Amino acid sequence: MSNSVAKVSNEIQYMLDQSAPVRDLVEGGQHMRDMGQKYLPKFPQETDDDYEARKAGTWLFDGVGKTIEDLTGKVFDQPVFLQETGTDLDVWSFNVDLEGRDLSQFAHDVFNDAQRSGISFILVDAPPRPADLTKIQADQGNFRPYFQHIKLEEVYGYKWQLINNAPTITQIRIGEKITQENGDEYDPDEVQQIRVLTMPVENDQIVGNMFVRLYRQNERDDWVLYDEYQTALNKIMLAPLDIGRTSFLMAEPPHSRLAEINLAHWRSQSDQANIMHHARAPMKYFHGYSREDLEDFAEGVGYAFYSANENAKIGVVEHSGAAIDAGRTELKDMEFQMQAMGLQLIVSRTGTSTATGDMIDENKVNSRLGMWADNLKDTLEAAYAYMAELANISTDITVIVNKDFAASALSHLDMDALSKMYLAGVISKVTYINEAKRRGILAEEVEPEDEAEMIADQPMDEPDGNIG
Repeated sequence: MSNSVAKVSNEIQYMLDQSAPVRDLVEGGQHMRDMGQKYLPKFPQETDDDYEARKAGTWLFDGVGKTIEDLTGKVFDQPVFLQETGTDLDVWSFNVDLEGRDLSQFAHDVFNDAQRSGISFILVDAPPRPADLTKIQADQGNFRPYFQHIKLEEVYGYKWQLINNAPTITQIRIGEKITQENGDEYDPDEVQQIRVLTMPVENDQIVGNMFVRLYRQNERDDWVLYDEYQTALNKIMLAPLDIGRTSFLMAEPPHSRLAEINLAHWRSQSDQANIMHHARAPMKYFHGYSREDLEDFAEGVGYAFYSANENAKIGVVEHSGAAIDAGRTELKDMEFQMQAMGLQLIVSRTGTSTATGDMIDENKVNSRLGMWADNLKDTLEAAYAYMAELANISTDITVIVNKDFAASALSHLDMDALSKMYLAGVISKVTYINEAKRRGILAEEVEPEDEAEMIADQPMDEPDGNIG
């Protein structure tokens, strides 16, 4: 029995705490409402019923989630792909994780998750291969390396140390859910399992192959060893995507400041909805009525209310509306702050902006995205190198990741300037067509040589009327 195997390390807990606001915001409004007072504090003297009503009427402005989607969309505006190697790696890229995702789909999910936590992982693994297995049998049974996406929330802890003067992962604990048959054909049990990958180390050197232990909980919820086995792997093949890197295997979420504004907007919007409710349903006051009189009070069309006290009267205390306007202004200010932090495609700009100013803002985002795209490229190439090593494949590995964000952001009106340059002989037809392809105006399949041939094959227009 070893319950410490499920203890989250200090490093992982720190990263989870830092990224919690971003990860929670991305989950959406219902998740935020379920989090209750963690992000939406209860007012002093506010009753439970009033708090629940206020929470139920709160909606989420999806600033963080939409920003992540938009930035990811810029990187994956063109598919991520492995430059052809002429090996099995090319074929495996169409189902890189044995779950049906191709490389671009898989990389999209990893990149999206890295923006939430600052770091995400690709683990390269392979099923145990029986002896005397033919290549056909291996292909049919998927006995080949594959990628596995590991999120920060699934990691309990890791160890690393300097080996040959380089930081090397020597252990990692990963939580995973598996299904287990229980006799009910339609409702199998979902079992939580912790997989521990360990490299034996002596005198700062790896002295054997990776060892795997699997832990599951027993009837008393104690973690016990379920299975263990030796592998043929000489390293833990983990490739981190750390776009918020602070040190080796440590990162902070890149959208943490945006999340702070989004959380302030969440709380302010709750206040705004609450005050709007009270403004629309003003508070009544009763003068000259006894408590017994008020017990029979009913409100609505057709109801009348009587009192024997000739000085009795009913009135309302109405809201002046100044706080409503102030709250609305505060919400709009925060929405524009989020726009400045990266939310460019959600809130439309007001006022006049210059082309130079727009391009400067665009380049700021593109510069940051370019570094992240480089990180993604490096991570994928490292993962493919592991895959090639497992399969005894020797080849050059290059993964193509889009970094040409500026071209896709430019307006199609720029083609007018290019057309004038082409007609004036400043640029060639090849350059003109390539620039149109970069802007998505022409399909990638369009080739200048083919276009020239088709134009030459077209019959000339016959002149109107008869000559002679």
